[in-house]
Amino acid sequence: MGILTNIKSLQGMGIYAARGARSPSLNFRRYNLIYGFNGSGKSTLSRLFASLEAGEPHPKLPQGSTFEVTLDNGATFGCPTNPKGLEPRMLVFNSDYIEQNLQWAAGRASPVFFIGADQAEAAAELTRIEGDILKAEVKSEAAAATERAADKTFASYKRERAKTVASRLHLGSRKYEAPALARDFDTWKNHDGPRLTDDELKAAEDTRRLDEPMPRLDLLSFDKATIETAYRFIAEVCGQSLATVALEEVQQHPGMLLWLKHGHEYHETHGLADCLLCGNEIPADRRASLAAALDDRVDQFVARLKRTAERLDGLLESISQLAAQLPVVDDLASELRPGFRDLRQDASKNARQLAEQLRTLQAVLSAKLERPASPADMKDVATEADVLATAERLATSIASVNATIADHNQGVADFAKRKEDAETSIRRHFIVDCREEYAKTAKDAGDATARLKVETEALAALREKARELRQRIRTHGPAAAIINKLIAAYLGHGELTINPVDEGYELHRHGTPITGVPSEGEKTAIAISYFLSSIEADNRKLKDRIVVVDDPVSSLDTKALNFACSLVRTRLEKAAQVFVLTHNLQCMNEFRKAWKGKVRPRDGKEPTATFLYIDVTIAEGEHRRSSKIIEMSKLLREYDSEYHFLFSHVQRFVEQPDAYDDHGYMMPNVIRRVLDVFLAFKSPGGGGLPGQLDKLCADYPGLDRERLAALERLTQVESHSDNLDDLLSFSTMTVEETRGAAAALFAMMEYVDGNHLKRLKGLCD
Repeated sequence: MGILTNIKSLQGMGIYAARGARSPSLNFRRYNLIYGFNGSGKSTLSRLFASLEAGEPHPKLPQGSTFEVTLDNGATFGCPTNPKGLEPRMLVFNSDYIEQNLQWAAGRASPVFFIGADQAEAAAELTRIEGDILKAEVKSEAAAATERAADKTFASYKRERAKTVASRLHLGSRKYEAPALARDFDTWKNHDGPRLTDDELKAAEDTRRLDEPMPRLDLLSFDKATIETAYRFIAEVCGQSLATVALEEVQQHPGMLLWLKHGHEYHETHGLADCLLCGNEIPADRRASLAAALDDRVDQFVARLKRTAERLDGLLESISQLAAQLPVVDDLASELRPGFRDLRQDASKNARQLAEQLRTLQAVLSAKLERPASPADMKDVATEADVLATAERLATSIASVNATIADHNQGVADFAKRKEDAETSIRRHFIVDCREEYAKTAKDAGDATARLKVETEALAALREKARELRQRIRTHGPAAAIINKLIAAYLGHGELTINPVDEGYELHRHGTPITGVPSEGEKTAIAISYFLSSIEADNRKLKDRIVVVDDPVSSLDTKALNFACSLVRTRLEKAAQVFVLTHNLQCMNEFRKAWKGKVRPRDGKEPTATFLYIDVTIAEGEHRRSSKIIEMSKLLREYDSEYHFLFSHVQRFVEQPDAYDDHGYMMPNVIRRVLDVFLAFKSPGGGGLPGQLDKLCADYPGLDRERLAALERLTQVESHSDNLDDLLSFSTMTVEETRGAAAALFAMMEYVDGNHLKRLKGLCD
């Protein structure tokens, strides 16, 4: 079983200064002595421990206060969170304990239950079960540690995975954290779709990055029927001849048709009777035959050829523009880009091929315009089947491109939904990607929780069985004999006893119920005896107990005090851990001397005891006192008297005349106490402080009696500082008066016994 090692955190605990992760460890060990003046916070500290005994915050602790303690096995307990777990082990003796269990005015005490001798079989069963409880506690603690580790691993996994997903979602001011990841896992853990490809994931991310929609795109226009009509028309025109031309010469030389037509028209226009080529006269009948052969149908046919050529040029231009109008990949929404590159290349390729095929018609048409009278040579023209097949492919490509453009434009119109869909796809992608690992980590955490539940329920069942056994077999009668024996040893007589009654104990004096209230010394004797008898009540073992004793002595003479300290110390020697809190110097010294060898063992072993001191200060600029638990000063640890310790405070006060002193509020009392001890040796006898100073001046004529007036002021103000309890009270002396008194004290000590002062300073340094 672990023992307490530190108060890890402390907040709002009355006079105590806050403690946190950076506060030095208190290094609690098996035996712990904590010394502090009255009012320094010992009762509050004991109530902190009592909260662990009760498994809930002590009602007398400040409202809203919190604390956490650590054990050497790594466990932590505290209030208001995680207060339970140490109840069976903790036992706290303080004024609250006495008030709860001992009713002095009524002469009654609460019962202390022991296991009855006539219940041996049940007691053996209880002992066995308590052994099983110890084993079950170990298993429960191990299961709890496993659960904490599994929960931490699972939480860390979800947190880091959520960070990864969040970095890809580009959510702006929104967050995506572990709870969102858990919800997504529940939503898509059975999703049978694939993960996104790298291109798809990038596209979804690009969409998430957009702050506003992309521009809309225009649809492309292409009619394959136009290509078919144009091809057939051009092919038909190019294959035609001018059958109306009856001239034998034209039929023999069709290429001369336009030459003859232009020549005839020139001669007619200019009224030339002779042929400009041969010089001969052109007969009238010849003119008539030429006019008949070269009428307007030739012009119409040539004009038709020219219009067809222009139409073909326009068709080629539209195909060229169509290729130029194809959107580039970056013009499209990100999610449409991955497959569009190939689609665009295919459309561009088909457009180029169709243009090349149509340009073969362009060459034939140009030749036809030069020789309209004869059919064109079509051997180098792309076949109709090839042209129509290419046009079909181009139409299909353009349709696919337009479908993509339509999707793009729809995405522009539904921009918010597209971003939402992109986010969903990314989240789903990462769930599909990690669900096996997530499920395994979640299962490990769930299995650990289930195991802890089993172990916790088993432990609870054992504890309930033990409780039932204790309830059945315990009796409070035998404890009376133990308590009475302790009281008699404590007080040195057997006049005062306790007798068992139905609901507890009744206080008796000389065998009859007590009348009135016991004296303070008797109360202390009864209380500490009652407490010590309860340590192993209900079949609990001393070796498992963490015992806290707050001021075990009060109103006792020296003999009784020494006995009380010895009794507490020896009875608790084998406890798992002991804390003694006291303001009584003599009590502190009793435990200090007994445990001194455990603080710094001479055999080189690890120390098993810790001496601490509750230091009360007022920080500069503050008006409230504040307590801190610190390592006990060597001057308290090494000497029976507080003289050396108090002298060290005066020395610091004197040597720093201009500095603020955190302990300045109690310096008048401290100076008076040091003065009392010094004069007790140097000027013994009655007469009070003024009389002692007069005797001292008589013994040491060189003393400045006027300067010692500052010390007499202490007599008037601090007339009752005969014990350390007064050191926490506030004095009416001013800081200047206090510094004057301190300087006068040191000057007097220097003159009267310089070696004594020098050695004291050496010890303090």
